[in-house]
Amino acid sequence: MALIEPHCYSWRLFLSLNWPADIPAKAPNQNAAFGADGPVVWETWRNANNRAPDTAFPPDGTDPGEWLAPPAVSMVELPLSPEDALPLQQLERIRTMGGSNAAIPTFDVDSALFSINETRLNKETYEFIRENELYNLDGQKDLFESGAVDIVFPAMAKEIKAQWRKISETDKPRYHWATHTEPDGTVTIFGLTALHITTKDLPNWLWATFEHIDNKLPEDAGGRPGNEGWKLPSVDKFACPASPHDCEGIPENIGLQGTKWENYRLRGAQTDFIDSRGNITLLANSQPEQGFQMTSSCISCHARASVNGDGDRLEFFKPNGEGFVGPPDPAAFGDAATGNRSFTQLDFVWSFFRARPRQP
Repeated sequence: MALIEPHCYSWRLFLSLNWPADIPAKAPNQNAAFGADGPVVWETWRNANNRAPDTAFPPDGTDPGEWLAPPAVSMVELPLSPEDALPLQQLERIRTMGGSNAAIPTFDVDSALFSINETRLNKETYEFIRENELYNLDGQKDLFESGAVDIVFPAMAKEIKAQWRKISETDKPRYHWATHTEPDGTVTIFGLTALHITTKDLPNWLWATFEHIDNKLPEDAGGRPGNEGWKLPSVDKFACPASPHDCEGIPENIGLQGTKWENYRLRGAQTDFIDSRGNITLLANSQPEQGFQMTSSCISCHARASVNGDGDRLEFFKPNGEGFVGPPDPAAFGDAATGNRSFTQLDFVWSFFRARPRQP
């Protein structure tokens, strides 16, 4: 289904991963109804943030422990910082543009802290990382030195990227929400605004992205503050069977109606670098890909998740801030046949960039 009906399969994933969670078991709560308040399944997975209590990448590079060892903690319960406010792709884009003459995106700490992002790994992804000591940079470099060309995850591997923003009490019925309590007792409500789902159902993974309908309009057209609006048309053949499949509705009779989740939309799904006519495929979420939606390709960007023996990474953005799209350039990875190998491809999982060196 991931290959033949990717949009239908994406919605099945959406329902399954957003089912209310049995938190200690990091599993679905079979006794809860879909749409109930509280953490959902993916929120119990291991966090890629180094400062999270349930991190997969401890800042000292040590073994993060058994899957069920630490408590499951929502990202928004952590102290907020500028690092948390921007998605990793935005931080990398700003860094890349810093050495060019292009206009660097403005980073306003005060306004950025109205949002927060997180990346989470399911059990199969996490255990593969732990088994191969990919949770620290030294382990990644050791695999490179061993001659590994590709690091291939198991078929059940999944990764989530989520973006949250501050909402009001009156917004809560329309959002999946969580709260953050400041040291002074101030409680802030965060609503889920964007959700990337990545699964290893296919050799090149399946990429699906969902957004809250409030993201559609840019700020200057009546949208919420900070909204860029949707630059690419939505494509959802399951909810919108009539061509061009951009009705931006939700599927009927799958349990969304009457719940907070009826306010979310599938923006598209990606299974390959090009379509059947040879056209480059694009996929963007207006929140984490703000500023480069028109040159955003999940599969192309993640294909550059690589490391060499010095721990250096491939660039994810061109100097002017555009993303790489289409199939990756083989020359970027060196020539393994001649021994002039430059990089080991880390099978598309970008959370590796949270890895730190192993400490004594």
